[in-house]
Amino acid sequence: MNCVFRRTFTSVSFIAPIIAGKMNNLQPRLQTLAQLIPPLTASMHKGECGRVAAIGGCEEYTGAPYFVASTALRLGADIAYVLCEKDAGTVIKGYSPDIIVAPYLRSVDNPDRTLDDVHSKVEQVLDKVHAVSVGSGLGNDANIGQSVERAIRAARERQLPVVLDADALSLVCTSPDIISGYANAVLTPNAPEFARLCNALGIAAGEPIDKTAQLVAARLNGPTLLIKGVRDVITDGQTVFVCDETSGLRRCGGQGDMLSGAVLTFLAWGELYKRGAWKSTARDSISPALVPMHAAYAASMLTRHASFLAYEECARATMSSSVLDQMDISFDNKFEEILKAVKPK
Repeated sequence: MNCVFRRTFTSVSFIAPIIAGKMNNLQPRLQTLAQLIPPLTASMHKGECGRVAAIGGCEEYTGAPYFVASTALRLGADIAYVLCEKDAGTVIKGYSPDIIVAPYLRSVDNPDRTLDDVHSKVEQVLDKVHAVSVGSGLGNDANIGQSVERAIRAARERQLPVVLDADALSLVCTSPDIISGYANAVLTPNAPEFARLCNALGIAAGEPIDKTAQLVAARLNGPTLLIKGVRDVITDGQTVFVCDETSGLRRCGGQGDMLSGAVLTFLAWGELYKRGAWKSTARDSISPALVPMHAAYAASMLTRHASFLAYEECARATMSSSVLDQMDISFDNKFEEILKAVKPK
């Protein structure tokens, strides 16, 4: 079986438009989502298609932040940083020369920097990027946790879009105030993580999942939730999107990190979109308040489709690297024809 061969599917089918007042099974149109994608022109400069950062990576978990950053680059972000623990830095640098690796996070075993020094280094990166992802491969080191909590608060001060996944969600369970009330954030829990989040907020986890998700999002009062499952449920507490894009049957570790990287990319593009960095001839537009919802849906759709493509080729041999290899094909399948039709002004 050759897992290198990649099959291309043309997909320009339109998803049901949003109907005002309804809360279930809403799915934004592909043309609407495409508004968040920067058009490529000869006059663009490095960084204008997005600069992103992934905060994560420790001695045990080096692949997770790599998948976040590599997904962002494969979807079309220009620059991707990884801020990781010292022992993870050399390993991640060896994975790819395309990623800028900053091994600034201090752990209990490597306390060679003060907390203030680490924070200063992190802030320097935050000042350069359009969005940041936090949590992939962090582990549960107490020193790293302190730095990460300060990084989240610093991102909020800068009004940066934030994606929180994996170990960062444990911080939210312990201290919900670090993200509550912040609308420019997307949390991406799986089922066990969502159950812990419900418990931390005093909400009974149960079915239907979209209703419970709305309660949690409303309690957090701002962030968007993307709850991973058979169907991905996305809500800001008011609107609910449900992504039921067909995915592969393998559940190898790392796919959630790629989802975080995809959300990160669309949030960065969303920031540029809100600033008016480009215009198009399309009639659809996205209100600034709904950019995180649309970014989360687009990321869910692309990651699930990449998983499907990888499984079609590799079946039980599918690994997360197989899914990563399909991410650009997934993007082209969903958006290539639409982007050709929507000419930038």
